[in-house]
Amino acid sequence: MGDSREWRALPEPSAIARAERLPSPPSVAIEVLRVANDPDSSISDLVAILSRDPALSARLMKLANSSAFRRGDAVSSLEQATLRLGMKAVKLMSLSFSLAGSLPSTGGAPGFDYGACWRHSLTLAVAGRSLARLLKSPHADEAFLCGLLSRLGQLALVQCMPEDYAAVLERARGSLPRAEQERQQLGFDFHQVSASLLRSWKLPDLVWQAVLFWSDPSQLPDDVAEGVSELAGILHLGQQASHVLHGCEKGSALRCLYDLGTHSFGLAEDELDAWILGLERDVAEMAALFNLQVDQASYAEILERARMEMVQLSLGAAMDLEESTSRAQELERRNQELASLASTDRLTGISNRAKFDEVFARVLAARLASGGDKALGLLILDVDHFKRFNDEHGHLAGDAVLRQVAGCLKAATRGCDITARYGGEEFVVVVSNTRLDELEGIAERIRCRIASSPLDWEGSPLSVTVSVGGACTRRIRSQEDGEALLALADACLYEAKNAGRNRCLCREGLPAARPAGTGAAHTSARR
Repeated sequence: MGDSREWRALPEPSAIARAERLPSPPSVAIEVLRVANDPDSSISDLVAILSRDPALSARLMKLANSSAFRRGDAVSSLEQATLRLGMKAVKLMSLSFSLAGSLPSTGGAPGFDYGACWRHSLTLAVAGRSLARLLKSPHADEAFLCGLLSRLGQLALVQCMPEDYAAVLERARGSLPRAEQERQQLGFDFHQVSASLLRSWKLPDLVWQAVLFWSDPSQLPDDVAEGVSELAGILHLGQQASHVLHGCEKGSALRCLYDLGTHSFGLAEDELDAWILGLERDVAEMAALFNLQVDQASYAEILERARMEMVQLSLGAAMDLEESTSRAQELERRNQELASLASTDRLTGISNRAKFDEVFARVLAARLASGGDKALGLLILDVDHFKRFNDEHGHLAGDAVLRQVAGCLKAATRGCDITARYGGEEFVVVVSNTRLDELEGIAERIRCRIASSPLDWEGSPLSVTVSVGGACTRRIRSQEDGEALLALADACLYEAKNAGRNRCLCREGLPAARPAGTGAAHTSARR
């Protein structure tokens, strides 16, 4: 690796060193860094700092209530948000929001596309965090911070060297400039500037070194900080996902994504497809927090277009009718696979939360269309003491428990019933045309099936039990009745947990509906 990429010294280029408008971290970020570097600091110390910035506090609370972190009732205070997110996540996410909020979004070199820059950065942040979680990496929150600040140096160059950077933009011909185009024109690139700034702001070595090498992890020296290689590789694959979603050459980007994901992480093409599709909701939520416009097309549509372009690149422009028909059939098959991936929980193989929401809404609409007189039942299951499986036997054992419960659930329910993983260790069953006594029988059958099926883990049986809450109604009058039914089933589950676990409790009726989007109640008390 050449001297210009040497990470140990990272001398700032002279033109940057002379600039008078280099960005500096806001005061709240400096205070967060101080607390983050203090081993004796506590959550209360962090809350005291964050509470001085209402906008930052509001963003953290929205993050805690987002689909990526929400469990149980919506949080309504900064203290609750910090407890839900955890000390590490709050530190890194508050740094992300604070530092990103201080960076420019207008001005500087004319013709620079700030919107595209922030879309790529935000998508890389969300993709990096999601991939880190998928790979069970401990650096998910660092991946988000690195992704969000991945083009910090580019924003600084645009502002500090507008005339020089105009020549870089001319080379880029309307696209976001690449690092090599900057090096050709300026002698250095935005990775070096980003890393220099982050290092001068005293961010951890893991962060600024990963930001320096994420576009080419093969250039990593041997003595980087622990975890940099893994984090840079995760961000590198995340950048390929960003190119697929926001770039112009989607077909070639998707081909690179498949090759890199398979070679570096052992992920199959269908797993990579599912990963990209799963980013859509989180990117939209994070974009709303940053007031950023995102693409209107669905990720399934974008992925389909990328696959078509990839096929065209592979086969060439000249195809006869038979080849064209074969390609259309392949794309249709892949579309069906993508639709299945988007609605299936990858771990357990049953429907996921999004599919449940969709099907439950259709069930309610069908009853309303027919007069609403058909009975409807709902069960919510929660694995008892699930945290113990992870703590005592490891997360692989916890995953095996969830698969075991899902298998028992499918075996113990009727073909007309709808089963889904509701989130975490919770499962849900929609039971059509059922009275209270029938619902109680189904709930007890499920409970007994799971309790009598110990999990064989490393030669020893693990006893698995669930608590079940159920609710049924003889008439659906409105869509809000669906929320009320969920609320009643959830309340029954909470009572079953408090009564000793490994039991069922079902009721008939409809209480007042909870506010939409609040999720299942009392989750923290169920473990």
